[in-house]
Amino acid sequence: MRLAHGLELALTTLLVAAAAATIPLTAGVWGWSWDALNHHIYLGLISESPRWDLDVVAASVQTWQYPYLYWPVYRLTLLPVDGATAGALWAALLSVLMAPPIWLLSYRLLPQTASAPQAVFERMAAVALAFSSVLVLSGLGTTANDPLASVPLLWALALMAAERPSDRRAAGAAALWGVATAFKLSHALALPLLLVWWWRRPGWPLPWARGVWIATAAVAGFTLAYLPWGWQLWQQTGNPFYPFFGSLFQA
Repeated sequence: MRLAHGLELALTTLLVAAAAATIPLTAGVWGWSWDALNHHIYLGLISESPRWDLDVVAASVQTWQYPYLYWPVYRLTLLPVDGATAGALWAALLSVLMAPPIWLLSYRLLPQTASAPQAVFERMAAVALAFSSVLVLSGLGTTANDPLASVPLLWALALMAAERPSDRRAAGAAALWGVATAFKLSHALALPLLLVWWWRRPGWPLPWARGVWIATAAVAGFTLAYLPWGWQLWQQTGNPFYPFFGSLFQA
């Protein structure tokens, strides 16, 4: 990527972060999503200070949910600032993490035939359009962890959009997909994207090597990200995915 593109990416990220920060600042509050009082702060607390010896299902079934994505929200609530400022910091952080892979996707997917000023405008407009979704805006303005959980999946898609797919990029995308799935199990639904991409290597009717790379990297990414929490669940319940898959582990 050329220096000009790097500067464009940095400028786009800063503009998006500044715009996102205005959401809670304009509202004057940091919005709490519907389940924030139930488990957001609690999960952030136990992510750094487990309380297995003190609590019993303290946040209902969400007590067993992957907690580490809630740590930033928990820590922000402890800062000596008002809610709007904490919310602005949260929105800016999410934007800084999400904007680069979205920009890279727009760079790869938009036609390269436009003039330089037009191409810059198109890419910046594409990033702005991605952030203008109601779901994204609600995530930026509240304590919801969905935007943070999507970051590795966005980077996986950015790798998949590369001009020349390779086994190395396939492994990287699969590892990031595995991490995203550890963050939020529903991201497993993105697997068909990886499987379709599997067949893109020219000249190979059935690229088994790429399939092995994808499978191995996806398992490795998921395991590394999920292991700290899965191990605790295994010790406490006999099931690393509790309360799911109880019939498999007979926990």
